[in-house]
Amino acid sequence: MISKPGSLDPRLERDTLPIISANAWQTRLMNDRRWPWIIVVPSMPGITDIDDYPPGGLGPLADHLAEISAALKEMGVCTSTNVATLGNVVTQMHWHVVGRREGDTNWPGPVWGYETPVAYGKEEAETFIESFRNTLRAFS
Repeated sequence: MISKPGSLDPRLERDTLPIISANAWQTRLMNDRRWPWIIVVPSMPGITDIDDYPPGGLGPLADHLAEISAALKEMGVCTSTNVATLGNVVTQMHWHVVGRREGDTNWPGPVWGYETPVAYGKEEAETFIESFRNTLRAFS
């Protein structure tokens, strides 16, 4: 499995763009412009399921996920968020925070596996990432 802190599963590396890298986790943008979709990858090795966390280890992560949700709403890119962890394809623990709004692509169905991803253009991704970073700072 993922053996050293900070290493990233090749599929996550391929499908996401870096936003912020901190000691405890990486925060990344899913490269699919149909939804504002943030991925958080904890840096702790050996974590594949929620019960792998040490007692009390989820508190700061839960706070970060809530800050991401609040930042996406503050940016006006969604009215609600779906927060999930799915380990069927990529076993490295990672959390999805997906911004949703009524009438978005595949509303109200799930985003996972829905059609072919639509990649961000370079400038569009850079603009979103910078705006997200600035907004997230207000909640951190």
